Amino acid sequence: MAEKDRSRGSRLTPFSLFAVLTAGAVTASVGIVAPALADPGYPSWDEIQTAKKNEATKKAEITRVTELLAGLSAAAEEASKQSQIAAEAYRNALEALATAQEREKDLRSQADAAAKTAKTSKMRAGLIAAHLARSGGKDLSVDLFLNGDKAEDLLHRLGSASKLSEQSQEIYTEALQDANTATALAAEADSAAAERKKLAADAETKLASAQVAAKAAEDAYAEQVKYSDELYSQLATLKDTTAALEKDRIEGIAAAEAAAAAERAAAEKAAAEKAAADKAAADKAAEDAANNGGGGGGGGGGGGGGAPAPAPAPAPAPAPAPAPAPNGNLVETAIGFASAQLGKPYASPGDSWNTWDCSGLTKAAYAAAGSYIGTHSATNQYWTMAGQGRLVPYSQRQRGDLIFWGSGGDYYHVAIYLGGDRILEAADWGKPVREWYIWGGYDVAGMVGRPG
Repeated sequence: MAEKDRSRGSRLTPFSLFAVLTAGAVTASVGIVAPALADPGYPSWDEIQTAKKNEATKKAEITRVTELLAGLSAAAEEASKQSQIAAEAYRNALEALATAQEREKDLRSQADAAAKTAKTSKMRAGLIAAHLARSGGKDLSVDLFLNGDKAEDLLHRLGSASKLSEQSQEIYTEALQDANTATALAAEADSAAAERKKLAADAETKLASAQVAAKAAEDAYAEQVKYSDELYSQLATLKDTTAALEKDRIEGIAAAEAAAAAERAAAEKAAAEKAAADKAAADKAAEDAANNGGGGGGGGGGGGGGAPAPAPAPAPAPAPAPAPAPNGNLVETAIGFASAQLGKPYASPGDSWNTWDCSGLTKAAYAAAGSYIGTHSATNQYWTMAGQGRLVPYSQRQRGDLIFWGSGGDYYHVAIYLGGDRILEAADWGKPVREWYIWGGYDVAGMVGRPG
């Protein structure tokens, strides 16, 4: 199960550059240390040889070794899951920060332009004031020059002056509007700057959490790699087989169990969603019936006592839209791109030719095929597929579909489905881009994305 060690890419994206610049300061400030893995007490070869001499002790030792292998796998998978969740949170924080930076930049540019416009309008109003002063014997231009910071007060005075012509009034009004616009935009830009600073601090916090989780995932995976080969050899010795056979057998069982768990989870989620939709439809029908039946009872003379008309039956729910058919050429181009990345190291955020993370790989793979599936975020890619009407029940998955992990609208991992319950993914720290079985069981989303 050992895979290539990861290596750092030489090219830094804006996101990874942010991570490099802040990593040392953040980890030092939070003072978090990843928890050490507990030593479960691995068997020695002497214990294996001794256990083999007695059938009962041999069976017990087989159980012990099998449980140790399962424990290593479970610990590594859980640590990887937490790392992926933290990495997704950091990616989302970076996207929010980038959006805030663009908004601040745009507002600041608008505020600067508005300030220039207001300055020009103020000068035009000043020229009018000077002209009126010369005509009316009051040197308002000197007042404007000496009290530039009180220009708005002066403009109000000018506005009330009876000598202003209609054209002068328009210039005065425009100057006031321009001044107000400049002030409002400057305030918006300041607010955007404050929001950007807040989001930058949040991104640093998310980075610290992601780094701690990544270290824990690397440690758990290293522990698994370190001990699993020897445990497989010990298990093979106890059972008189080979380590390769035992590894294939146990991994095959794990893959089958994970696939079955994913199927059950998807079915349960689909049933829950249908039940919620049915309840919402029934509640809406009952509300409509109550509203329609509530009027018209007061008037008539002597009829009396007739039974109320029954509420109309709720309209049947519309048939679901047919699942979009997969685009074979698109799918194979995307899978071809992703397959060319096999063996390349994981990094987060990673979306270059040197390193990849999950959503960076899927985004680039489908971009190579000319399809936009969302931003550098598993959650965003899920909701982009939803917005495009391209979510399909997990039970109908086909080659090239996007498999998601997560729940409640938040998704922490995404991979490309290859068929046969196999995926192509950028998994986590320490694991290169790989073909793997669908893992995660109940975390697998009930819907898959089908890019088009």
